[in-house]
Amino acid sequence: MEMDTPKPVEKIDEQHRERRFYKAADTPPLPMIFLFGFQQVMVCVSALLTIPFILSSELCAGRDCIKLRVDLISSTFVSSGISTIIQTLLGTRLALLQGTAFACIPTIRVFMKIPEYQCHSNSSDFVEEILYHNTLSIIQGCLILSSIIPIVIGMTGLVGVLTKFIGPMTVSPLMLLLVISSVDMCVVRISKHWVAVVQAIALFATVMYLAEVRVPVPGVKEGRFHWYRVPLFGQYPYLIAILISWAFCLFLTVTDLADSGSEARLDKAASMEVLRNAPWFKVPHPGQFGVPKLHVGLLMGFILSALTSVIESVGDYHAAARVSQERSPPSHAVNRGILAEGLGSFISGWLGTGVGMTTHTENIGVIGVTRVASRWTMVCAGVLLIALGLFTKIGAILSTIPEPLVGGVLASSMAMVSGVAIANLQQVDMTLTRNMAILGFSLMVGMIIPGYFKAHPVHTGVNEIDQLLTFSSRCPCSLERAFSTTPSEVQLALKEVSLREESCTMGIITMMYIHTRNQFRRSLTDLPVPDLSRSFPRRRRAVAVEFGWRMHPSKICQSNT
Repeated sequence: MEMDTPKPVEKIDEQHRERRFYKAADTPPLPMIFLFGFQQVMVCVSALLTIPFILSSELCAGRDCIKLRVDLISSTFVSSGISTIIQTLLGTRLALLQGTAFACIPTIRVFMKIPEYQCHSNSSDFVEEILYHNTLSIIQGCLILSSIIPIVIGMTGLVGVLTKFIGPMTVSPLMLLLVISSVDMCVVRISKHWVAVVQAIALFATVMYLAEVRVPVPGVKEGRFHWYRVPLFGQYPYLIAILISWAFCLFLTVTDLADSGSEARLDKAASMEVLRNAPWFKVPHPGQFGVPKLHVGLLMGFILSALTSVIESVGDYHAAARVSQERSPPSHAVNRGILAEGLGSFISGWLGTGVGMTTHTENIGVIGVTRVASRWTMVCAGVLLIALGLFTKIGAILSTIPEPLVGGVLASSMAMVSGVAIANLQQVDMTLTRNMAILGFSLMVGMIIPGYFKAHPVHTGVNEIDQLLTFSSRCPCSLERAFSTTPSEVQLALKEVSLREESCTMGIITMMYIHTRNQFRRSLTDLPVPDLSRSFPRRRRAVAVEFGWRMHPSKICQSNT
């Protein structure tokens, strides 16, 4: 009987070998690299498409809206692919996919509400190309200049300084205001046709009821045909919902159940013309929308959005390391990651994407499901994204997605952002009246003041000052930042007593601790060449000793009780 005991252990070991975890430095077989890279692309496609659809509508291109949308999709895919490769090989060296930054959406919306840039035409009107290209060139110029901010932060190692002043009580209200400011935009698009309800039902069904259903998928194992059971609905809920609702729109079009002018039809004259005339291959290049220009107010808004993306990305880096079963990335790797994102935003600005690049959180979750954290799968995903952007016909096909479905995609994306914002507050002691007041006042001020100045515009007589004050008063990001960064947070970054006694309740100590732990040990995030960023002057070790970070944050908090 004793000889039978090792048998179940052998079975467990065999199952464990079948589900091997590929870490960041591992190299899976080439077929696996391609399949998992393609999967990462499919997960991010819906988020990447959202920005081109929003911009093409906001830029007031009239009947050329579909044509502009194709160009924006192409630029977005190419920028995302290049940024992903830079981040994976030269940045944090973790499997991180770079995509469009939703933090830029409120800034662009405020800019488009300025009287001289407001849209006064519909999709059937003729609009001169130079008009919407001029608006897009202004967005390009401001994005290029604002991308210098993360580049400088990454090169100088200022990430640690910023995280001392910015904690969960700052990031969470900002993300919630981003969601709130996007509600009107979602409602306008969803209300164009009831097909958006079909998309909502499909998404709800896949997330709530079909997430654990394993679908048989054919494959090859050890040279033989084999059926794999994969939780497709759980891995691709948003993509499946889009495909189902898109197919439903095709059904309404073929059977003529939708009226000729309905927003749910796929055979609109403009869409068909773009499909016929779009080239098979086109390389996005700098200057395709004109010479970049500058707008003071928009530049300020993009700078605030860039700072927001920097703070969010720091949390994403540590989440990716945790999911990849690696230790937290040291500060020099975080600095390179921020530098890589800045370079990605710089490239995105020149190619005319319209928004900067940042880390996509949903792709980090895929790593935990697939157990593949190899950086080479993300390099493959970057190459595939570049290929999708170069073959313009693919972008033309994707541009036929009806506007109501775009509103549904945006709504689902904002729902995920709101969930992440609320989850960030778990590091904060929300039973304290002080923290509840900070959160509540930040949200209320971020909604009330923009509404007031929208009804009562600023007029000083100086155009540049008017632009600056307009963005300062209408953009929720800057207003929320002023109220959520309390004097107590500043004190936490300057003296040990405040750090020990108060930061445990505001969630700052954890964010500061991760930047000083394991700073001087070799890591898989180190470059294979000498890392020049380590030679930058910094007093990390002295600061760590000064603030008493020789123990885990939870132990520091416990020692204060």
